[in-house]
Amino acid sequence: MTATSLSYPEFLTIVERCTGVPSQVLDTGDPAITLEDLGVDSLALLNVITEVENRYDIRLDADGVTRLPEILGLINERLRPPVAHTENSIVIDAPLDLVWELTNDVENWPDLFSEYASVEILHRAGNTVRFRLTMHPDPDGTVWSWVSERMADRAALSVWAHRVETGPFEFMNIHWTYRPTPEGIEMRWRQEFHMRPQAPVDDAVMTERINTNSAVQLKLIKERVEAAAARRSDAAVPR
Repeated sequence: MTATSLSYPEFLTIVERCTGVPSQVLDTGDPAITLEDLGVDSLALLNVITEVENRYDIRLDADGVTRLPEILGLINERLRPPVAHTENSIVIDAPLDLVWELTNDVENWPDLFSEYASVEILHRAGNTVRFRLTMHPDPDGTVWSWVSERMADRAALSVWAHRVETGPFEFMNIHWTYRPTPEGIEMRWRQEFHMRPQAPVDDAVMTERINTNSAVQLKLIKERVEAAAARRSDAAVPR
C-alpha cells in the first residue's frame, strides 16, 4: 500500500486491532505515557510493527521506543518520499530595485529566460500570482507547460513558489532569495522536489538537469539585467 503519511487516528486503529487495547484508552493526550502504561507489552508491540511493515512495505527500527507518538514518527519518516535539493546562485552588478523588478516581472519572463516561450497570468491576489508557463519545444518537439504560483515578499527579499500542475513531479517547491553584497545583488535559487515513480527520470537525473539549466539561465539573467542597468544609467546622464 502506497502512503506518504499515517495520521494519529489511523495509527491508533492499527494499534487497537493488533493489541486489543481500545483506541479510547490509547488516546490519552499525554505524550509522556509509555506503552507499558497503556498495557501494551513487547509481543503486542511486535504485532503492531509487523502489521505496519507489511501494510506499507517499510522496515522499522523501534528498539527502545516506549511511546506511541515516537513510533508514529518513525513510521512517517519511512513513509515520507525522499526529497531532492538544488541550490544555485549568481551575483548581479545592478541596483537591488532593478534586480527585484526585472526578475519578478513574470509577464516578461520570456524576455529574461531563454527557455520560456510564453507566460499567461491566471490570477493575482496581493503579492501572489498564479500563471501558466510554456516552454519552447524540446529537441524531440515536445512542448512542456504547467501552472505555478508565486508569492513575493519584497521586505524579506524572498519569493516562494510551487507547481500547481506538478506533471512528472510529486511536488516542486522553489525559494528565491536576494542579498546585497559588495559585488552586487546575490540571487539564489533553492528547489526542493521529488519525481513520481512513473516519471521518465529519477531525482538524481532531474537534479543534474536543473543544476545545468540553472547555471545557463542565471548567467543569461545576469547579462540581461546588467545590460538594462547600463541602459538606465546612460539614460539618466544629462546630455
